Amino acid sequence: MRLAINNGLVIDPKNKIFTQLNIAVENGKVKEISKEILKGDYEIDATGLYVTPGFVDIHMHEDPIIDDKIKLNIFNRMLKMGVTTVIGGNCGIGTNNPKRYFELLNEGNPVNCGLLLPHSILREHIGAKDRYKSLESDDIERIYQYGKKLMKENKFFGVSFGIRYVPGMDFNELVTIAKLGEGKVVAAHIRDDAENIYGAIDEFLKIGEYVNTHLQVSHIGSMAGFGQMDKVFQIIDEKRAKGLDVACDCYPYSAFSTKIGETTFDEGFIERYNTGYESLEVMEGEFKGKRCTEEMFFKLRKEHPETMLVGHLMNSEDIEKALINPNTVMASDGILGINGDGHPRAAGSFPRFLAKYVRDKKLMSLYEGIEKITYAPAKLYKINKGGLSIGDDGDITIFSLEELEDRATFAENGLSPKGIKYVIINGEIAVKNDEIINGKLGTALK
Repeated sequence: MRLAINNGLVIDPKNKIFTQLNIAVENGKVKEISKEILKGDYEIDATGLYVTPGFVDIHMHEDPIIDDKIKLNIFNRMLKMGVTTVIGGNCGIGTNNPKRYFELLNEGNPVNCGLLLPHSILREHIGAKDRYKSLESDDIERIYQYGKKLMKENKFFGVSFGIRYVPGMDFNELVTIAKLGEGKVVAAHIRDDAENIYGAIDEFLKIGEYVNTHLQVSHIGSMAGFGQMDKVFQIIDEKRAKGLDVACDCYPYSAFSTKIGETTFDEGFIERYNTGYESLEVMEGEFKGKRCTEEMFFKLRKEHPETMLVGHLMNSEDIEKALINPNTVMASDGILGINGDGHPRAAGSFPRFLAKYVRDKKLMSLYEGIEKITYAPAKLYKINKGGLSIGDDGDITIFSLEELEDRATFAENGLSPKGIKYVIINGEIAVKNDEIINGKLGTALK
């Protein structure tokens, strides 16, 4: 099928294009770009709309396999946001059966999906269940060899760590497993946040002295968004000036989310965040929608440690500083509970970023905003996405900037955005007027 898109304002930072042009997609690839009106089997009149590469989310948390099928929740939300390509396996957590996961993706998925190798499944492989315990050298070598095997079999984009979630991980384990990402990506939820972030960022960046890789600091807003953003970027920029390959990602909210049983909420978190239990909102289960009391917190942490919480704790000014930093890309960090409950970032991040921070607050130009969600993240991860060159994959998002609105809230986290007119994946229409019409066009990326 030949698909023609006419009269739209094309923004393609990969090729430094920001002008009205017409695009034809054929056999899944960009076939023609012209100032002349193009013909096709299906023609879209994009008058008054913006036509961009499909959005790329390099930090999200993929849907799980349930009964040998991917239980679709977050992938559908990604698609409705205009996202066509995602990277899962972040923060050291992800599927422990990547071979089967890639097979299921290739049977047809809402979006194209690649994975990082999550560190946690390596520890899981040798039965190292105590996250507070350091591994002996022999065990580190065992998990390294297992990771090497998985990397060879599955063609991951790199390796990810949730250092915060495994306090027992020492630097020997960290740097040894980071070598699996040589020449690729090493991404991490670093060891600590708020006032404790400085040692944590130094530890992560030190990997660059031993491993030739791209270092990706995950969700910098929820790590340095408590008044530390300026100083942290100063540390990162000093390292970049000395040749270190490092970047950050950030989601456009001043509230973070994780499970109540995670080490984030170990003893001392009240003091670290200078807060009270009421700043924590329960996102699922018996107390869904309620703010915590001390009694509720400890009951859930003991009896239901998988419960998703939201911490309304970060400074909005720090989030803005992160988003406008030229070394930061926008990513959702979307993660959902098994029933689809969780932070609204999984359904609203991309339209929210463009509508609130680009259109309304004018923190950056639209061109710069589009670059942060298309070509820039794709380039960091060496993904052949995020552009509209002749021969590029036909992944395209068409939206009305004027109508764009993220509707997902903390109370109703799954509400779909408005203003996404078309999402095209591999040359075929996946979304039309905010609704999914074909959720099987995405494939596995390797």
